[in-house]
Amino acid sequence: MTSMRAESRHVPTGTVLLTGATLTVIGGVIGLAGAAITAVAAVVAVRRRVEQMETPPTELARRHWRRARTAVHAGTDAWRDGHLSEPIRMG
Repeated sequence: MTSMRAESRHVPTGTVLLTGATLTVIGGVIGLAGAAITAVAAVVAVRRRVEQMETPPTELARRHWRRARTAVHAGTDAWRDGHLSEPIRMG
């Protein structure tokens, strides 16, 4: 009787490994498909948003870069001319 119980509990290791590997591959394929669909949807949404903007992002970037560069030059010139040598007094 003991030998029958041992045989009934025996599960072929190769079959279980193959089943696990197959399910892992299937899950990976489904995950990649989901990631691809999400990426395409995100790209479409960004393109629509950019098309709706009054000012293109490149022009906004140029505009802000010019402002930042002007502010840096103004601060540098003020520091060189000695306008910032005294501490700023509040109130």
